Order: sequence, then C-alpha cells, then structure tokens
Amino acid sequence: MSLALFDLDHTLLDGDSNTLWLEYLVDNGHVPATVLAAQADYMARYAAEQLDITDYYGFHLGLLGARPLSDWLPVRKAFVASCIAPRISVEALVVLAEHRAQGDTLAIITATHSFLSDAIGELLDVPVIASRAEVRKGGLTGRIEGPICFREQKQPCLIAWLRARGMDEGALKACRFYSDSANDLPLLEAVSHPVVVNADERLAAVAKARKWPALSWRCA
Repeated sequence: MSLALFDLDHTLLDGDSNTLWLEYLVDNGHVPATVLAAQADYMARYAAEQLDITDYYGFHLGLLGARPLSDWLPVRKAFVASCIAPRISVEALVVLAEHRAQGDTLAIITATHSFLSDAIGELLDVPVIASRAEVRKGGLTGRIEGPICFREQKQPCLIAWLRARGMDEGALKACRFYSDSANDLPLLEAVSHPVVVNADERLAAVAKARKWPALSWRCA
C-alpha cells in the first residue's frame, strides 16, 4: 500500500475553490462584488509566491463571521453541487479510482481552509489535510485553529496526519503527490514520486528539468 496525495485547486479541481466560492456568494447576494478585486490581488500574490496566508484566511473567513455557521452550511452544499462537482475532471476521477483499486491511502492536502475543502473532500470521499477554520459559539471566528497547511508547513501537517493514523514520515518513500503549484515544491521534493498537474510556469520549468511526470486534468 502506498500514499497518494492531491493538491486541490487547479489539480483535482479545474479552478480555484476560493475564487469560485466568492463568485458564487456575489452572484447570490451574500457579499458585495468588491470582494472579487481583493481576491484577484491575493491570487496575484499567490502566483508570485508572496502570499501572506494568515491575512488571506482572515479575509475569506471574516466574510462569513457575521452569520451563524448553520446559515452557511446549505449555501456551501449548493455551491459544491453547482460549482465544484462539474469542475472535477474525468482524468482526476480516473486517477483517484486507480489509487483506490490499488489499496493506496488517499488524502487531499491543501492550503484552502477547512470550511471549503472539507466539503469538497466529502464530495470525492477523500480525507482532507488543511488549515482548520476556528468555530466558536456556532460561528466562524475568522481565524485558523492549529497549524497552517501551506508551502513548507504542508509537510509537518502531513506527518501529524500520518502519525494520527499509525503511520510516519517513512510513508513519503512510497508516495505520489499531485500538484499544480510551485508553492508546493517543498512537499513535491520530499516525496518519492512527484507528479505535476496543470503546472504553473515555474513548476513546469522545474518538472521539465527534473523529468517529473506532467499531466493535464481539464474540464471541457
């Protein structure tokens, strides 16, 4: 049995879950359209590998803090059904099925906060390793509870997840990690079988130089 890890945005998902979520909230009158300009700025910083992830979480989760969590759960459910499910490519589903058939341990490991990523993990029936959105008194506080799962911090989050399941970092010696982003280079370099999917410009160049497998998972 091996370990198969998947990034979420632009990898399993053909798109960015946070951007899609904000667009959905704007279209349905939950937040003002001005949030989209802020999101575009954050995405530019992410692409440049200069994102302040704590600030980014505060922006996204802060938008949800004025209403109880129970109000947002049906909104999230409708969003996943209408905006996320159609953006999971056939190729991604085939690879997930192949790893399941081989008896591999599967996990999504993502910087997307748990309020969104957990719901997508449920859709795909894959456990999620992510930064956990803090909930107090029935609502999201706008903060992260526990470790941040981003860039270099993904590996310790993964190791903690493995140890909780009776495994250890030795699992990385038989591990495939699928990702699109140069932000994930620390974990891609730590696993035995890095695979790039829909790679950004910098990661594509690294993958070519190191002869890593490169895949395209896109929705029509």
